[in-house]
Amino acid sequence: MFKAEQAGQAVFSVKNDQQTASPETYQLHIDQHLPESQQVVPPARLENAMLAELVETLAEKPDQSAQVLENFWQKVKAQGTPLIEPIDEKQSRVTFLWRGAERNVRIWGGVTTDHDFMQRLGGTDIWYRTYTVPNDTLVDYRLAPDVPALPADPMAQRRAILATVQADPLNKSPYFDGVGNDKSNTDKYNYSSILKLPQAPDQAYLIPDPNVAKGQLSELVFESEKLGNKRRLFIYKPAGFKPEQAYPVLYLFDGVDYLHKVPTPTILDNMIAQGLIPPLVTVLIENPSQEARRTELPANPAFAEVLVQELVPFAEKSANFTAFERIIGGSSFGGLASAYTVLNYPQVFNKALILSGSFWWKPKETVSENSHYIAHQFAVKPKMPLCFFMSAGFYESGKSNILETSRHLKDVLLAKGYPVTYQEASTAHGYLAWQGLISEGLKALLGEGICQSRQ
Repeated sequence: MFKAEQAGQAVFSVKNDQQTASPETYQLHIDQHLPESQQVVPPARLENAMLAELVETLAEKPDQSAQVLENFWQKVKAQGTPLIEPIDEKQSRVTFLWRGAERNVRIWGGVTTDHDFMQRLGGTDIWYRTYTVPNDTLVDYRLAPDVPALPADPMAQRRAILATVQADPLNKSPYFDGVGNDKSNTDKYNYSSILKLPQAPDQAYLIPDPNVAKGQLSELVFESEKLGNKRRLFIYKPAGFKPEQAYPVLYLFDGVDYLHKVPTPTILDNMIAQGLIPPLVTVLIENPSQEARRTELPANPAFAEVLVQELVPFAEKSANFTAFERIIGGSSFGGLASAYTVLNYPQVFNKALILSGSFWWKPKETVSENSHYIAHQFAVKPKMPLCFFMSAGFYESGKSNILETSRHLKDVLLAKGYPVTYQEASTAHGYLAWQGLISEGLKALLGEGICQSRQ
C-alpha cells in the first residue's frame, strides 16, 4: 500500500534487502485505487438521536435535502437549544447547535473551559458538539461563529473569539449580565444563554415579591490615604431597622457587581421575610478599578489592614449601625480575600462566605511546589473561633484549579476542627452560580446550622 504524492506518471524502484538472494524480476499491479475525495476522516458517531435521524433521512432523500434540513431547524427552533437527552438519574446528553457558519464555531463558557470547536455535519449548515453532563448542571454559555485564526499568542486568540461570540439564537433562556436588562436594551453580543438541567439549583430568592417589606439602600464614599484611592460603599439596612439594635453584618467584595449583576437587596428582603435568616446589615464594597481589584484582593496585607482598621469603623459610624458579628464574603479573588481576612483578623470577622475562591493564587516569592498557600497558612496557625461556608463548581477545574484547591482548603479546615459547610454543584465561574449560592451561604452561616452566632 502506498500514497501517491502527485498526479501523473510516477517511477517506482524495488530493492531486495536479502543480500544472498539471487536477482529476480518484479511486476507492479494496482489492485485498487482510492481517490483523494474518499481519503477523509470518518465522521464521529452521532450521539444525539435527532442528528442521527437527520443523517438517515438525508441519505434516503438526497433530492429533498434542503427541505429536510429546514424541517430539522424548525423542529429545533420549537424545542430550543441545546438539545437535552436524559441518560439516567445522574447524567444527560447535551448537544449544542449552530446554523450556517462558514469556517468554524467555538463554544465560550458553559460546560467547557477550553473554548471547544464544534463539528460540521457533512456538507450541511449544521454545526454541533455533544457532551455528557451531570443532571444538576447550571451554566451560561455563548457561541462564536467564524472566529479568525490568528498566528498569535493565546490572549490574542481569546480576543479573536470575543470578536464574534454571542448568545445562542435558538436558546429560550437568556442570561443578562445586569439586573433589569433584557433583549430590548441588550444586543446579542452582550448577553449569554443558560443551560439548566432538572436537578440544577433552584435560586428561589431572586424575584422581587410585592408583598415583602423592602430594605433601604444608601451610599457612602470611603477614601484611604494608605491605599491612595477611594471607593463607594453601598449599605443595605433591613426593613424595620432600629439604630439601637445590634445586627449581624455582611461585608461583601465586588460590591457593584453584587448590586447590579446580582439582586442582593432582593435576595436579602425575601430571605428575611421568610424567616430563613435574621435581619442583617450588608455593606457592598466597590473596587476603585480593575487594577485595584487585582492588587488589593489577593491576600494583600495592606488592604486587609485598611479594611479592618479604617473601612469597617467608617461604615458603621457613618451609616449608624452596630455589629454583634461580622461576615466577610466574596467570589473568586473576593473569596480569597475573605479567607485571608478571617485568617488574620478573627477578632473582627468571625465568619467567611467564600464562593469559588481563587485558592490557586500564591505570592510570587512562594516556591512553585506550594500551590496551596492559603491552606498552608490555616494549617500552621492555631485554630480560631471561625466558621466557614465554601462553594466551588464542577466546571471550575482545569487551568484555574479552583475546584481542586477549594477541596483542599476545605479538607484542611475540617482537619483543624473548623465548622465548614461546603457545597459543590455542576456550575461554572460566574454570577449565574453565585447569585444562588449567596443565599445558601447566608443560611449556613446565620440559620440553624453549624455556626453559632457570637452575641
